[in-house]
Amino acid sequence: MKIYNRDLKRARRWLAAGRSLKVIHFLEPKVPLFLEDAQYYALLGRACMESKLLTDADTYLNRGLQADPENLDVYLTLAVNHLKRKDPAAAVRTWLEIIDDFSDSKDIRFARRGLNALKKISDQQQQDRFLEKFDSRKFLPHIGSKWPGRMLLVLLIVLIGLTGFYFKDAVFEKFITVDYRPGAERLIPDTGRSLTDTGGDVLYPMNDSELTKTLKKALRYYQAYDDNKARYELNKIKYSNAAEDIRQKAIGLLEALGEPTIENIETDYSYADVVSAPWLYENCWVLWKGMTANVVFTDDIIKFDFLVGFEGGKVLEGKVPVELPFLAVMEPLPLELLARIEPRNGSFVLVGKTLHFLR
Repeated sequence: MKIYNRDLKRARRWLAAGRSLKVIHFLEPKVPLFLEDAQYYALLGRACMESKLLTDADTYLNRGLQADPENLDVYLTLAVNHLKRKDPAAAVRTWLEIIDDFSDSKDIRFARRGLNALKKISDQQQQDRFLEKFDSRKFLPHIGSKWPGRMLLVLLIVLIGLTGFYFKDAVFEKFITVDYRPGAERLIPDTGRSLTDTGGDVLYPMNDSELTKTLKKALRYYQAYDDNKARYELNKIKYSNAAEDIRQKAIGLLEALGEPTIENIETDYSYADVVSAPWLYENCWVLWKGMTANVVFTDDIIKFDFLVGFEGGKVLEGKVPVELPFLAVMEPLPLELLARIEPRNGSFVLVGKTLHFLR
């Protein structure tokens, strides 16, 4: 279906790129703007489904059907979400409705494909395996580019080759210099020297080859403004046996990195990642869901224990102390927390920046 709204076009591009969580954070606050827009609910429902938020996906997709009972994208996504929720009977009912009600649409082939896949299942054990491992993309319209990826790659290679052959002098002059993000030049070491120091106990020892790879990664992420990943790589250098001048340059670059918002955080880290080596994630940002416990209010700070992963009341990944350097109304609801990691005494605390209660 053609999309004309600019925000929905942006969300569709992100969804095509596999950034379903970013789509959710971007679209959920906009519900009042799209109350009667079925395509909005189709995109948000599919993003929730791909992020394994199946109950949320079901809610949004059913709202989409209420807004427009003739929206095929919503129907197809709802059928796949039924499969994800291990309810093949509901998926079959939805696919049969699609075949009956949308007989003129070429996209009913996805419904037929789903029905045929289930017909091939001969026993309960085979059905269980299918529901665990099926690829949802087989039963949904592709939302990315209509050009096959390999064809695009071939065309790009041919274009670069022709450009290089006919305009090699101009191209060489154009790209002989590299336009670095301000501050990136600090991280480029002099050639022909040792990059590491020997001796001394450090948290993250590296040899010259490993340090070179880390420097390249940090520079690449910094150039791409993916500051959360850049900070992680720079922390490796900070706590390594890198030569002191390189360490100081990395520390200086850490101070130039920006802070994300709940809408634009690009890279997240899991609780298991952080708890294994908190110092590597010093001042990195996470966006975690969970529940609060033991909330304590003071004049200028709120402290509580954050039960990571416990927003559904079933799985507890871990418990982390949180400090909010601002006052807020704490509701007894599941919570999404954007916070900075601060290592302390061999463990870590989270310093909160943004709260989003999940209603």
